[in-house]
Parts: sequence; C-alpha cells; structure tokens
Amino acid sequence: MAYNDEHIFQLILEKLSGEISDENRLYLEQAAREDDKIRRCLEEMEEASQVAGPEFMDDVYNEIAWSNVLSLLDNEHPANHIITASTPEEKTPEIPVETVPVKKPFTSQTWWIAAVTITAISSLLFFLPGRTNKSATINTLAYNNNIAIPLKGNIQLLLDNGDTVQLPDNEGEVISMAQVSPRMAEGAWGTLLVPTGKDYKISLSDGSVVHLNAFSSLRFPFNFTGKTREVVLSGEAFFTIAPNAQQSFIVHSGQTAVKVLGTAFNINAYTNSLVVTSLVQGRVITRDGNQPEVQLEPGMEAIYQEGYPNIVHPFDESITLAWRNGEYNYYNKPLGDLKAVILHWYGKQLLFENASLADKKLTGIIERDKPVTDFLDGLDKTSGLTYHINEDKIYLSTK
Repeated sequence: MAYNDEHIFQLILEKLSGEISDENRLYLEQAAREDDKIRRCLEEMEEASQVAGPEFMDDVYNEIAWSNVLSLLDNEHPANHIITASTPEEKTPEIPVETVPVKKPFTSQTWWIAAVTITAISSLLFFLPGRTNKSATINTLAYNNNIAIPLKGNIQLLLDNGDTVQLPDNEGEVISMAQVSPRMAEGAWGTLLVPTGKDYKISLSDGSVVHLNAFSSLRFPFNFTGKTREVVLSGEAFFTIAPNAQQSFIVHSGQTAVKVLGTAFNINAYTNSLVVTSLVQGRVITRDGNQPEVQLEPGMEAIYQEGYPNIVHPFDESITLAWRNGEYNYYNKPLGDLKAVILHWYGKQLLFENASLADKKLTGIIERDKPVTDFLDGLDKTSGLTYHINEDKIYLSTK
C-alpha cells in the first residue's frame, strides 16, 4: 500500500500530541506494521519526545521549526502526485505557515529538538517506498492514491469533487461504474475503497472488469481518453481487460507499471516494495523504472522486490487466485506469512508470544466468509498452538 509522506508525518505529530483519532491511530499503526521505514521514523520521533520532555510538541510547532520542515519537504522531496496521460498534474496544497501558532523563542535545546525532528522527517521522506525516481518516465512514475483504506465499513466510491457514494454489496455481481456515477465530466476520476473482509467486482467505461480483494483500492477515470487507459491499484486485484489495440491499458502500483492490450492477470501490491504480477492469459509487460522490462507469458509471474533483481517463475492458479473464491491456500508456509491475510480479511493483527513461532511452517486454508476463530481453532487442534483475542489483536502461543 502507498503512503503519503506528509500525511504520515502529520499523523505522527497527532499521535505524539495525544490528539490522534482512533481511525487515524489504526491507520498509522497499520503503516508502521507494513513498512519498517515508517516504523523506524515513528520510533525516532517517540524517542526524541521522551528525551525532550513535555515541551517537545511546543518546540516542534514553533513557527521557525515548522518553516524549516516545510522547506525540506518542498525542496528535497516533492510530494508524489497522481499523474495521468489525459489530465495535468495537480500541485499538492501547501499548509499555510500562518496557521501554526508561535509558541516562544528558540532556546539551544529547541534547536536540538528541531534538528532531531527534521532528521527523523528526512529519514521518513528518503526511505518511504513511494519515493519517485526523478528520471522515471510516464510509465514508471510512482502513482499514489494517498487515501486511507478503511479497516471496516461499507464499499465506498470517492469522487474528485469530495462526494462519497455508498455502494451496495455486489454478492459476486459486476457493478458498472458508469451506472453508479452517470454523467461524470470528461477527465473526472474516482477511487473505489474496499475495506477488510470484503471483495468487489466493477466494470470500467471500456468494459474491462476488475475484481478487488479485501483492503484494496482502485483509482480510475470515469472515461478513458487519449492514447492509454491508466488506473492506480493499491492492494490486490484481478483484471480482465477489454481488448483495444489503439489504447493500451496500464496498471500502476507502487513503483511498477503493467502494460497490456487485452488480457487477464492478477496483481498483488499491498506494499510498494513487493509487487507480484501473475499472468493468466494474453501478454503483459511489467516495468519498475530501475530494471529492464519483463514480458510475461501465460502461467508465469513477475516478482518485483525493492533492492533485488526481478524474479520470473511459474505460479499455481489454484493458490494465487484462490482469494477470488474467498479462500487463502497456504502450503508449507511460515505462520508469519499469514499476518497480512489476517489483517486484510479480518482487520486483526496476528502476534506471537514467542518470535520463533513466526517461522513455524504449516499447510491449510483460510476461508474469508467464516469467523477467524474457525482458522484459529484448527491451529489449536492440529498444530499444538493456542490463542487468545484482545480486541483487534490475536495472540498465538504454544500449549
């Protein structure tokens, strides 16, 4: 999942000041769980706050410190924008400096605190996976939804004018976006949000069908114009693309882009640093901006992992695509690998009383439409494990 650097920093400040909402706290915790760089930045800020004491937030919000932060954000790391072939790039609104209250003149300690703060922010901005390669082309730019996917709730369609459309449960049927939001202006975009525990099928204006897994989002135009059809995915989805030789289809997810003419394929992109493209039929070309493009044949998948060469190998449809039937099949997999699916399908965090349990390998099936306790009871009976649940956390331990 892509995270906006400025938004994450704002949430960190809210957390440190004790003013963060429950929804934003869960979102920040999710970001820290999924991205080690965000987690380290949060830990650095918390440590700085503990060292500086109760005046830390006053000093951070001092006008001069905040001006330095804005300057750093503006000059050294331009915010990621959503760029399309048919719409001009929009500037990210700046936070007016005058809205930040001036608390008191700087002291020597204040300058040290500001330095720690800016260092932590610099670390966050540099290491965030959504960082854009300035030399990238239009097909490899880091596209970013910049919208938090709700852990719970209904399927939502967010319009660019700020309106939110509550969508009905489709019960496996394909929902036409043209019928949901008719008469949208040319160039208008929408963002579909699928919370935990649900999946959703939609058809786009060109007839392409997208089946989104739980805890995923898709940003798309209501009308495809220009020479390409481009969408932005965060999470996982299966695409069945309507053929159009004059208008290729491009899916952006994190640092990667998948270009197709007419085909069926799956993309798993819950994090920018790991994107898996699995081709069922047709032909696709994947790009990540830093390595040569990869052309896939049916039955093959390309694995992009940040910092490693691309890997191409065969995949098993019965495993990779099982989520479309509400199942997650795992064969001889470490328990730690199940943390993501438990979060995406049930909105709960899987924790281990003993860290070594994460390496314990198991085989089985998780069914999304059944309570998570069915899966946990199975572990209890067959794997010598026990569990207890505390709100949104599941603790596993040996008996």
